[in-house]
Amino acid sequence: MNLKANIKSLLNHYNRYRAEDKKFKNATVRYYNFWALAKSEDCWFSQFIEYRNINPRKKIINFFSVYGSPKISSFKKSPKIFFTGENIFTDYFSSHNRYAKTYLRNYDLALGFNYLEQHNYLRLPLWILYIIPANADFATIQNLIETYNNSNFRFNKDRKNFCANISRHDLNGIRKRIIELLNTIQQVSCAGTFMNNTNNLKDNYQDNKIEYLKTFKFNICPENSNSEGYVTEKLFEAITSGAIPIYWGSNNNPEPSIINPDAVLFYDENNPQQLIDKVNLFWNDDKAYEEFCNIKPFKDNAAEEIWKTLNSLESKIKMIL
Repeated sequence: MNLKANIKSLLNHYNRYRAEDKKFKNATVRYYNFWALAKSEDCWFSQFIEYRNINPRKKIINFFSVYGSPKISSFKKSPKIFFTGENIFTDYFSSHNRYAKTYLRNYDLALGFNYLEQHNYLRLPLWILYIIPANADFATIQNLIETYNNSNFRFNKDRKNFCANISRHDLNGIRKRIIELLNTIQQVSCAGTFMNNTNNLKDNYQDNKIEYLKTFKFNICPENSNSEGYVTEKLFEAITSGAIPIYWGSNNNPEPSIINPDAVLFYDENNPQQLIDKVNLFWNDDKAYEEFCNIKPFKDNAAEEIWKTLNSLESKIKMIL
């Protein structure tokens, strides 16, 4: 790109995001390249900062994510915080992986899923924003973990449905392979746009995934790509609904300090028969299913680990303010 074209591109980006700034009015926490819901005061980060009184001087805090051009960060003042719930280290999403080389350099604080020791970085996987309220105290987190670890929460005789998959795409083919594998036992209910064969989620549950999954014994919930530490909300939505997770991702070792792997069924590409044998057993043998439901999905120190992460987030934000 020649100099003239480069300047024109920068001006276009600058004017675009100046216009976007007007949407925030008097908001002190502002979001750029985020998903749509993050632009409201209801965003998890806004609530977290407000609840913990992290920003008493009401300084403008700029959050950035991956759904747009990285150039926007150069137009904004510090403090600048980058957050990604997407895998920026895979070629599946070319628009996202352009952040892989800049996410530590261009921001005062980076929040991601990979394991990294650096002063301006904190591991904050996406699932925390889905299952932990922004205003949660330690007792709240403990109560949530105890609820999900209660075998009566998972072993519910009203779970008459077999297995659900809720997804929009399947870039690596893993979801299709698992669905077709389990279809040999009974048809998987695909309630998302990918391989859709039912409208029940939308028509009867108003797109409430958790309530929908509460009627199923199993939930196919693999990640869209495999990287160590890349764990999104999918596994945790299965757990918080009480369905048995059928998982693939994070080297099949998701959140080792929090998740009990014995409570998860893993898809192994080199040994798919192992998965189908277990699903077949738990679907047809009530006693085996009940015994599996007695396994706690969260480790005993899960609440402490989550609380530690939240406290670290508070400290990191205060540090850059």
